[in-house]
Amino acid sequence: MDVRRASQPTTTRPTNRRVVRKDVTRPPYDAPTLFDLDLPERPEGTYLTSVYQLERVAPTVEGLHDAVNHRYVRQHDFLVEDRRVAGAPALLVHGTVPRSRADWCDVLASVTGEAIDLGFSSGGAALLVAVDDHVYALAYGTVGRHMVDLDLANSGFGIGFAVRSLAPDEIKQVRRRVFGTTGRVDRNMVPGGQHIRMYGIDKWGEIVGQVCGRTFNRNLTVCRSTGKATPVEGSDTLRIHLGVEPSSLLADLREVDRVCKQEAPFADSEFITQIRPVPARDPRLSTVEEELDRLLRLPDPVEVGLAVPGRVFGEIERIQSYKLRVPKSGLAPARLPELTLADVLTQTEGVPDGERWASLCNGRVTVYADAAGDEEIGSTAVSRWVTAQLAHGESQLLLHEGGWYEIGDQHRTFLRDEIEQILTGPASFALPAWTADLTDEEAYNIRAAEVRGLTLLDRKLLRTDQHHRGIEACDLLGPDNELIHVKRAKGSSALSHLFAQGEVSVDALRYEADARTALVEMVKRQRSGRVIDLNFQPRKVIYAIALGSGKPLTVDSLFTFAQVALYRAMKSLRNEGVEVEVIGIPST
Repeated sequence: MDVRRASQPTTTRPTNRRVVRKDVTRPPYDAPTLFDLDLPERPEGTYLTSVYQLERVAPTVEGLHDAVNHRYVRQHDFLVEDRRVAGAPALLVHGTVPRSRADWCDVLASVTGEAIDLGFSSGGAALLVAVDDHVYALAYGTVGRHMVDLDLANSGFGIGFAVRSLAPDEIKQVRRRVFGTTGRVDRNMVPGGQHIRMYGIDKWGEIVGQVCGRTFNRNLTVCRSTGKATPVEGSDTLRIHLGVEPSSLLADLREVDRVCKQEAPFADSEFITQIRPVPARDPRLSTVEEELDRLLRLPDPVEVGLAVPGRVFGEIERIQSYKLRVPKSGLAPARLPELTLADVLTQTEGVPDGERWASLCNGRVTVYADAAGDEEIGSTAVSRWVTAQLAHGESQLLLHEGGWYEIGDQHRTFLRDEIEQILTGPASFALPAWTADLTDEEAYNIRAAEVRGLTLLDRKLLRTDQHHRGIEACDLLGPDNELIHVKRAKGSSALSHLFAQGEVSVDALRYEADARTALVEMVKRQRSGRVIDLNFQPRKVIYAIALGSGKPLTVDSLFTFAQVALYRAMKSLRNEGVEVEVIGIPST
């Protein structure tokens, strides 16, 4: 029997949900094109479906209603109906979103001089179904996914199935995010497929957020129907052809669950699992979130950064403005042309201690396709924009898109071994101690140049066609033309900048003739009378680091974000034939 229920949310919430997030309209789904390459027609008895596995949702009728995005459903007066699928509790949400006038009508009217007035409708549906001990949400149409509270989605679900199912030598698309606070996301596609290692993924410096390829599993309806491998896209969601008959649909979902629980990842794809989701009930999370709350009251917390969420990434080129709202801040929502961490921290200043992280979970970042903020693209929790890395005992936990991830043992062991080798390597020479009378880097570099007979280039900029604002070749030029970059650091962000500075300098001096010319002239003007050749090529970069804590520079005292940044810089420079050395500056 079909029942139209009131779409008010139930009052019973799962008891293990730490923070209640309020959801509204989300950005459109950036649909992949890989499925068109393999299966131009729908395989018999199946349909290409976006599947979300929901966490912290009871596999009951009440739990299904609790997982609906009620605000969105009420806004558009969608139908919410109790159903059964092969005996399993299910919930069907469906409807259309009419638009009386398309936003491009004014553009055409302006261009052609003729009035045009056209509207359209977007339809969709979501089927929530309880299968054994899991709840799945199946989204259809352009707005189906908006009908579900996707803050409850298991972010590791699609990836978990993909690394256990997709042949490593037939991966067709990869999306990865650089591990750190830069928020950079790369997407690479090879329509014919290639081995996962050919994508050049930095196994120890990147989070893989999406993998696409093919799998052949006779337990899946689509493979039995076609006798062929089927395309699969794994991310926070799983896109796959599922059976359309009730029994075949449940059988397919059970097979997906079996693969995730019982199958081991392919050896060549296992590295993807080395940064893995932390379960919502993990007791460590309350402690790290308390620490994060404390960091959010600081003016510039080095462990915290801002990154564009994956859901927004596909729309980033359309975004022209932002609205930032943080509850309990005492501030009106901020309208911004750009969004920075400083903007988020400003909004949290008035939030009481212990409630900042919860406020960011309940706060919203709304993005617009126009500067005036009239054409809304979508909205996400502020917490999904914040990234951080915090230690908990021996564990390193990474905050990514509102969820916590633990860095696996292999990741930490490999990274530690690499960094320890470079830190314990022989030093070309020692630099003087950073004494208390040296108040800043300028004073230290002057002292180091005098004591060691080095050429002082600190604060002297090379301006080139590629770098109009100028870059530093180095702080000190060594006796054998080593490029020495000096930093006294309190946190990893400062060191990440230092390592990047070395990469930028080498790139300019190797490939830009005007950069080399500018360096020759700069050195010539120094009192030492030193001369370098116009054909100068950097052969060694030395990073000289004094930790603000006064601790010696070791693998234990170097921040993890900084370790990753150093590893990446070292890898990049060595690929250019440049030797890399790191030396510690003693502090007194």
